[in-house]
Amino acid sequence: MKKKLFLFVILTFLSITAGACAQDSEAYRRIYTISAPYLTVTDDISFEDLQCFWDGNCDTIEGTNDVAVILLQEENLPEIQTIFGSEPHKKHVRTLSKSALYTDSNLANAWMIIPFEDIEPRRKIITIDGADPLFNKFDPDTWPLTAVIGDTAEGQQVSELPIQNRDASKLTNLVLTGVTAMVRGTASYMDLDPLYPASLIRQPLIDADILHINNEVPFAERCNIQEQYNGLVFCSKPAYMALLEDIGTDVLELDGDHFQDHGDEPVIFTLNLYDEAGIPYYGGGRNKQEAQEPLLIDHNGNRFAFLGCNGKEIGYAAASDTRPGAVHCDIDLMKQQIRNLRRQGIIPIVTFQHLEVFQVRAIDDVRADFEAVRDAGAVIVSGSQSHIPMEFDVTSTNFIHYGLGNLFFDQAFFLPETAEAFIDRHIFYDGRYINTELLTIRFTNNALSHYMDQKDRGQLLERIFKISEVEGLDQ
Repeated sequence: MKKKLFLFVILTFLSITAGACAQDSEAYRRIYTISAPYLTVTDDISFEDLQCFWDGNCDTIEGTNDVAVILLQEENLPEIQTIFGSEPHKKHVRTLSKSALYTDSNLANAWMIIPFEDIEPRRKIITIDGADPLFNKFDPDTWPLTAVIGDTAEGQQVSELPIQNRDASKLTNLVLTGVTAMVRGTASYMDLDPLYPASLIRQPLIDADILHINNEVPFAERCNIQEQYNGLVFCSKPAYMALLEDIGTDVLELDGDHFQDHGDEPVIFTLNLYDEAGIPYYGGGRNKQEAQEPLLIDHNGNRFAFLGCNGKEIGYAAASDTRPGAVHCDIDLMKQQIRNLRRQGIIPIVTFQHLEVFQVRAIDDVRADFEAVRDAGAVIVSGSQSHIPMEFDVTSTNFIHYGLGNLFFDQAFFLPETAEAFIDRHIFYDGRYINTELLTIRFTNNALSHYMDQKDRGQLLERIFKISEVEGLDQ
């Protein structure tokens, strides 16, 4: 009996071991990326130029001015060599241990080739021939920085191999935007075509897994656009709701200055429009309690909570226990809510309608509130109030952007800076914040904007980068 039992145990062990070995020997793919210091203007390179630099046939990578060396983790070298088909040029490529790779000096100065799972917020992911591994519509079958691990079966295509380190079902692209006020000059164009303002920037908005819009203005059944030129009392026509629906709005922020411009009735009318459209909102509501409640949204296993408030003097935020409107900031309450959310494994996203300044540096009162919620555990803190692009602050776990600029608002010719704006695409993977991509737009009239060309984008990024902060980078 004992011999039979012993034989059974041995056979079972051999069977399990053989199965494990067979599984380990199955071929799969590993996605690698190329990253640069976050304050890098270059967005895209060609794989041909990267190969040329790897081989030592080019002294730099075309389109860049600051690539002296590419670093990689020494244990990854054999896999990365299979991608390029050759050993790297020793002057251009160096290997380090993982602990040595991620020093502050390297974060600030060196480009790296890293596995997808090592992406972190302080490093900018460079696209290759226009392909972006952070994008939710990324096609891994055409990505050149892919290593094949193990032997493929006869006739098996590489595209049939599973990807070991990037699962699209765990990825979320969350897009945050700045000021939307469909009034005055913007409204005059929308009377002819409600969808006109987004006609040149629409695709990245509808591609978002979660698209946030900060609509500062109530809809009103009787809204006279001409009256808006005589003072800062705003409303939008119900027909303009078509624009918010067309771009795929998923989340609405309602803590804007003008939400109570026409009293309680248009606020209730607006909330009913949003409810009928099935678009959830936060930062404003039918009363103070509703407006302060975190808005919970899940996507691909990533759990988010949106919180927002108006940080100006209390007259701008009229929501009370009995009155609808935008809600005034209670920072202590918000910090408590953020801590509770983090304990539940929920990612807090905080947006502010705060004091407006036409300068890229945040003033002390704004900075204090943004940093307070960041320190309490908010992962993304974004300023929805600014009419110009402002500075940002990125750490290994958080991103503060003090102001994005206008999305839909008629200030194109007010100042040179009001013709520019950011749209921020924040990337989350498997419950973790991993990166932020800065999209840039320029207005051509009081309603229409387009994505910047490389020259304009480079000038804007250089201007903002000079005063922005990256953790570990001594500027």
